[in-house]
Amino acid sequence: MQGNKIGSYSLNEMISYYVFMTIFQLLVIGDNTAWSIGEEIRNGQITNSILKPINYLRYKLSQSFGNLAYRIVIFLPVSLIAIFALKSYLTHAQNFETYVFFSLLSLVSYILFFLLYFVVGVIAFWTVESNNLFWTCWVIINFMQGGLIPLDLLPKWFLMLSEYLPFKYLFFVPIGLITGRLQFDYTMILIPLLWCVGIYLFAQFLYLKGMKKYEGFGI
Repeated sequence: MQGNKIGSYSLNEMISYYVFMTIFQLLVIGDNTAWSIGEEIRNGQITNSILKPINYLRYKLSQSFGNLAYRIVIFLPVSLIAIFALKSYLTHAQNFETYVFFSLLSLVSYILFFLLYFVVGVIAFWTVESNNLFWTCWVIINFMQGGLIPLDLLPKWFLMLSEYLPFKYLFFVPIGLITGRLQFDYTMILIPLLWCVGIYLFAQFLYLKGMKKYEGFGI
């Protein structure tokens, strides 16, 4: 740290990063998708969903959106008050279009977050005790998404690696956009959308494979 700077971040930019990251975490991380799916598989509750004419992934996604709506109602007013109280310390985007793109990117990021943890949860088909695995995946993903430290403060080789992975689009890119650190371009939405499609197909494949192995404990 030199003066009031940490790497390329000013003190206000660092405060902004962690304030907006905390808000993102309140809205997103409260959705324990992997743990919910793992618990349903272990105790046989997933059988109830299997017997219904529904797509399990889309069913869990609709549940996730319902939980998100609840968290927005609870946490958004508190978050806006916190932002107002800290406004003299925060940096933010300067034009309306950026906020529109940020909203779109946040939605895509949320779906991507859900799909990644759906895949993690479905692994419970092949494990007896999956909680330790879930926590390990959470720690890795949280670090890779910039949940502990901004990715551009890490070594260049790590930043280059993150270009080929989906994780930076979960937190780092949306937060960089809303704080004014990053300028929007359409690849910020296109690339995570492509990741969503690919991971969705992989998640469906993995779920069907798991169903073939499932022993139907709740039946």
